[in-house]
Amino acid sequence: MKVIINKKIIEVEAHKTILEVARENGLFIPSLCDHSRLEPFGGCRLCIVEIKGRKGYFPSCSTYVEDGLEVRTETPKIKMLRREILELILSEHPHSCLICTEKEHCDEYKSTIRKVGEVTGCVLCSNNSRCELQDVVEALKIKRISFPALYRNFEIRKDDPFFDRNYNLCILCGRCVRICQEVRGASTISFAFRGSRAVVGTVLDRTLLESGCQFCGACVDVCPTGTLAERAVKPESLPDESLRTICPLCSLGCELKVELNEGRILRSVPSEQGAANRGQACVKGRFTLRDVVYSQQRIKRPLIRKKGELEEVDWEEALSYAAEELKKYKGTEIAVISSLQGTNEEIYLFHKFAHEALKTKNLDNSAHFSPLISYCDWIQEKGFSSEVNFKVEDISEAKTIFLIGSDLTVSNPIIGLEVIKAVRNGGNLVIINPQEIRLGRYASFWVKIKPGTDFFLLLSLAKTLIEEGELGDLSRIEGFESLNKSLDKIDVSRVFEITGVSENDLKDISKLLLEEKPPVFIFGLGLTQHPWGEENIAALWNLALLCEAQLIPLGLENNIRGELEIRRHFGTSGLSFNQIIQAARDNSLKALYLAGPFPYLVKEKPEFLVIQDSYSCENMNHADVVLPGATFAESEGTVTNLEGRIQKLNKIIEPQGEAKPDWWIIAHIAQKMGYKSFNYRKPSQILNEVKKAIPAFTDVSYPLLEKGEEIFCNEETEKKSKLIPVEYKLSSSSRKKDFPLLLLVNYNLDYYKSLNLSKEIKGLRKIRDSRWIKINPQDAAELKIEDGEEVEVESSSQRVRGIARIEDTIPHGIIDGSFLWSENPEFSIARFLSEFNPESFSLKMIPVRIRKGYKRKDNK
Repeated sequence: MKVIINKKIIEVEAHKTILEVARENGLFIPSLCDHSRLEPFGGCRLCIVEIKGRKGYFPSCSTYVEDGLEVRTETPKIKMLRREILELILSEHPHSCLICTEKEHCDEYKSTIRKVGEVTGCVLCSNNSRCELQDVVEALKIKRISFPALYRNFEIRKDDPFFDRNYNLCILCGRCVRICQEVRGASTISFAFRGSRAVVGTVLDRTLLESGCQFCGACVDVCPTGTLAERAVKPESLPDESLRTICPLCSLGCELKVELNEGRILRSVPSEQGAANRGQACVKGRFTLRDVVYSQQRIKRPLIRKKGELEEVDWEEALSYAAEELKKYKGTEIAVISSLQGTNEEIYLFHKFAHEALKTKNLDNSAHFSPLISYCDWIQEKGFSSEVNFKVEDISEAKTIFLIGSDLTVSNPIIGLEVIKAVRNGGNLVIINPQEIRLGRYASFWVKIKPGTDFFLLLSLAKTLIEEGELGDLSRIEGFESLNKSLDKIDVSRVFEITGVSENDLKDISKLLLEEKPPVFIFGLGLTQHPWGEENIAALWNLALLCEAQLIPLGLENNIRGELEIRRHFGTSGLSFNQIIQAARDNSLKALYLAGPFPYLVKEKPEFLVIQDSYSCENMNHADVVLPGATFAESEGTVTNLEGRIQKLNKIIEPQGEAKPDWWIIAHIAQKMGYKSFNYRKPSQILNEVKKAIPAFTDVSYPLLEKGEEIFCNEETEKKSKLIPVEYKLSSSSRKKDFPLLLLVNYNLDYYKSLNLSKEIKGLRKIRDSRWIKINPQDAAELKIEDGEEVEVESSSQRVRGIARIEDTIPHGIIDGSFLWSENPEFSIARFLSEFNPESFSLKMIPVRIRKGYKRKDNK
């Protein structure tokens, strides 16, 4: 269709607003309430236009184009009305900085005073040069305000983590409210009161923390003024450079825009061009990355143990010493622990280093039990094949989503946003989880299952689907008869007794799974971490085949998919992570090379220990050599996210101190050991080798990625699958008289290499703390335990201290804790690691009791 704007004929697509069309064609229309990620609002009225043949003025942000529409945007009347509207807005906004007559001489006279509770002058305003109000005032040439000024005198709220709220600067554009509701699905903030008393706030004027805010920063990013200001950058200079890179703190690999001043990171914000995150981030990517890079725990120089003490040395001495000592060990005598928060090139090099230089197959990592790895290993063992690649944006098109074993708000927040979008598009969400999660408000069914009974529920669902007879001709699926025969032993009438789910709910869920195909099954660590994790995967596999569903196993670390493809090439015949732990404990390992998180070595120090890390950790107490690795911001290469999408990790700053990228360290040690095939000078040389060796990476190249080309891992095209028979065994831990509670232990995702993020970053610690022991209010009341009080959790063999966190999302009779591999088990749930299966990662629900300790007076 064609429209005419200011006498210019423009070809346009349907379903676009006048404002969108104008912007796409270089025509300026001022607006303060409009944003590309939000639905039209028509609040500020600055974008009004005239339409030929129609009376009145129309907000261009909410008026859609029609064929033949003739629009005028710059008539004298419209200009006058816009100036009056803007003056009215400015009458309740401190505006002296916006109409200052000395702006041209500002650099000469920057000194100012505090006029109100906080600086309102432009130079010292945290939003200077980012303020859209500045741009609109300049565009409309406002020189004076005709209306009397009113300072609203609101208290400046500084009681929440990461950012301050100064509603004296708020223009009620509603962007923060709308993005919190429309995009993030949190609805933490809203408009309160009406008319001249209108203000943005929370229910009962609680803090954001008390209101359930997850501090994703979306509201800060869309605020057009300085109302919402990131606390860490308020005293900083303006950025002089902005570069893009990939967040290393979860498996989705969000693209971030990192702002710098004189080579120093100021802040990170989500990139609007990010293919996976599309302008959104989570609390870690948005607010913690600067602290991660500049942590006081950074190791900045190589260290060697001399006369019982670690001493700083130069790289030549450290590399030579490490190489000479490593030559003494090979095969079963040595093991390597890698990190999955590195690049594809670095993960490949660790595997090559272990196999070729150390002559060992004992290489693994702390996240080997990820649902993605567990699922793909199971698939490979059965001789099946399954597509693992997907696009996160496609989840929003699903008509039925089946989510089991994960709280996406914490583990994969951006995927959670797509689930919310799917529900708003008319889809159904089924949640299987013993705990209440935030997405529960969007669920058609939240199945509050008894912990550890997922297997029986999945089998019962499969049997119900078959018995309902709505699956069509099931003979089309290989293995149906053997599966059906094995399901004959399942007594669906016991489903409520065993799982806590009613038989009627089971039938309703079955109908949902068949309403519109294909449904999407998303599963997390809660399904796979138990000793019966493989059985759970098998039951879910069968259910997915019956429903023709797409299966999406979640990942833990940012390059888990890259590790999956690389380990397929090198094989996995060596010791697993847990077997390496066991071998270290019984002293059958003589040497360890730790480049990733590993449990604290209390008594089982090997003969020779190398630590390659960016941060100091407990195990440095036993290290013979410490090699300082660079962080994500100081390295370059490629990373593969959970979707299978390969992305470019760009170097943002120079390494701190003498830190070096992981690939550089490994290459130089191997060269000093005499292996010339490690003679790399840059990551692109390693990538060229990876492309030749591993089919998944054949199509990758730096130039294509830098151009923004979409590149995914190559997958096997031939599909091989069949239903498999299952044998049901009831597997759940029972409480004991002396230990009346069940402890659910979760793997904590708040870390980078050996750095505990909640311990390092105070703001994150207020949201979720690795020391929290979560307990139901009823259990807490019975035990007279108060929130924030130190408690002791005890099993039949172990005990550990933590901080009580009373949450009604935790089921009665259950307590919940999390651990990090790198923590000292004396002070962490990691002490319960002895309850793990020593052969593979699996965690029983441990019968425990909990005792109160002293009440903490702070949150340190």
